[in-house]
Amino acid sequence: MLLAAILALLTTFLTGSPASAKVPPALYLLQGVPGASVDITIDGKAVQSGVAAKDVIGPVDVSPGDHTVVFKTADWEVSSSVSVAGSQDVVVHWPADAGKQPVVTVFDNDVAPVPSDKGRLMVAHTAVVPPADITAGGKTLFTNIANGEFVSAEVPATTYSVAVVPTGGGKPLLGPVDLAIKAGALTRVFAIGAPRDGSMDAIVQVLPLETTSATGTPSTVDTGSAGFVRPDGSVDTARLVFWTRMLSLFGWLRGWSV
Repeated sequence: MLLAAILALLTTFLTGSPASAKVPPALYLLQGVPGASVDITIDGKAVQSGVAAKDVIGPVDVSPGDHTVVFKTADWEVSSSVSVAGSQDVVVHWPADAGKQPVVTVFDNDVAPVPSDKGRLMVAHTAVVPPADITAGGKTLFTNIANGEFVSAEVPATTYSVAVVPTGGGKPLLGPVDLAIKAGALTRVFAIGAPRDGSMDAIVQVLPLETTSATGTPSTVDTGSAGFVRPDGSVDTARLVFWTRMLSLFGWLRGWSV
């Protein structure tokens, strides 16, 4: 019986659960370039002009499938082909070395249900700093996150004192700031800007989630894209999804055996 349950669960993880397949398209556009006023178009059609840093536009009404998102100012223009499926954030931001123009990174939103007493925290590195650690209440929560990567975890709903620090320790690059994690919500934090010009800041986005009973839920497993970013800056989604699901399976088995 246990073997059958494991095989059934593994099949669900590897093929994608029915719940995840039913997530409707929800595309959000995030402006992560401090000091810039950005015009945004999708497939050549204007979405919004003069978008300021930290603004979140959306959800934008788009159909599933491939779309071209363009971010443009008087000084630069960058674009990305986005395959819309489920809930996603499209973020324009500076790369780790600043560069001549920003880059665009697409992040999938994990909108799976959470226990009713917890929230899901996702932190993304989209700032002009080397790999960094994320601390909460003085304790390291995530480590060695590079530009374009993210990490995620389910945490008790409360307010945390969060900071971005150089990997291995040092003076905070951002914060500490008080961050309220709501129960039944996905809280996404994007570190943006650069410490050298005092523009380090954060975009905070909160999305509602469905909840499950807080009783008897298995231990959660931290996930993210750290270590899954290709040399060109894109995320190896297939590898990331596979290992995320495998880790979830191991976490489920650990909770079952307790």
